[in-house]
Amino acid sequence: MEILTQPPAAGTSPAEPAPMLDVDYDRTVSRAMVHRWSLSEVFLTDSRPVDETRFVAAAQLPLSHAYFGDHPGLPAAHDPLLVLEACRQAVTNAAHVHHDLPASTTFMVTSWMLDIADQDAMAHGVRPGSLYIEGEVTTRQKRGGRLRRLVFEMDLRLDGRPLGRLSMDVSCTPTDQYHALRGMQRGGEVPNAFALPADPAAEPLDPARVHRRDPVNSVLDGVVHTDEGVEALLSPRSFRNRSMYDHPYDHVPAMVFSEAARQITHLLTAEETPRPVVRLDGEFRKFAELDAPVALAGAPAPEPDTYRLTAVQQDDVVADITVVLG
Repeated sequence: MEILTQPPAAGTSPAEPAPMLDVDYDRTVSRAMVHRWSLSEVFLTDSRPVDETRFVAAAQLPLSHAYFGDHPGLPAAHDPLLVLEACRQAVTNAAHVHHDLPASTTFMVTSWMLDIADQDAMAHGVRPGSLYIEGEVTTRQKRGGRLRRLVFEMDLRLDGRPLGRLSMDVSCTPTDQYHALRGMQRGGEVPNAFALPADPAAEPLDPARVHRRDPVNSVLDGVVHTDEGVEALLSPRSFRNRSMYDHPYDHVPAMVFSEAARQITHLLTAEETPRPVVRLDGEFRKFAELDAPVALAGAPAPEPDTYRLTAVQQDDVVADITVVLG
């Protein structure tokens, strides 16, 4: 269902879809406004306000990419996690540009849900994909006079074709307070991914088993098949993946858990040509530390074509993710 970005003009039926507003696909936004170090990891190209709560944004989806494009032998289509990342960038940029959060703000995704209604719209064309985002902030929470939480709802089009919807809940913390909080939680210095070794946590998984070519794109070690499903450890090898860890994170980001959920789903289904992910629903409950093991357990859910991943660290559930296949 279309969501109008502005009231219909006089004489226009409310049932008619809202016109797509002009956005620019010619150059990326500042990498600082989407919290990326590498220009090659910036996909957002424009963002424009509609009113106090709504905005439109644009992103270009590349046809080849060392991480998002590493799916050998599968149909040529855009990666759903690439759509997720483009929308994460749209959210971060909108928080800075449209909601006046300073550059020294740290964002943490607490949940996101991507629902692809038209999988055929994900197919590659001749040109890179043009993602069009109609976004709205549905919740703004303040504490101590500061904006601390934003909830976004987004309608997505790809190459002019309705694609689906995405929701994202993010917390916003001044960066100095964030570092103070993390240091207090840890009782001292907090290591980042670039300062830690990236040795496998156990026997590394052959990337071909999860339809990857590059070992750095495989995030699972110590895989064991059980009567209930699949168990594994989150692999520190991903610390050297400069898409997942573009800059020095001090915790496991939501994207890494989402990738782990997809890879465990591949192992659970064991399909030569896996079905596409059409829904990914993730909750990220606590910081997952980089220097302690993260145990992953995946199993089929009672619902058809649905699989669930639970991530546990030091007896605490740090993430829950549900994946639905088309």
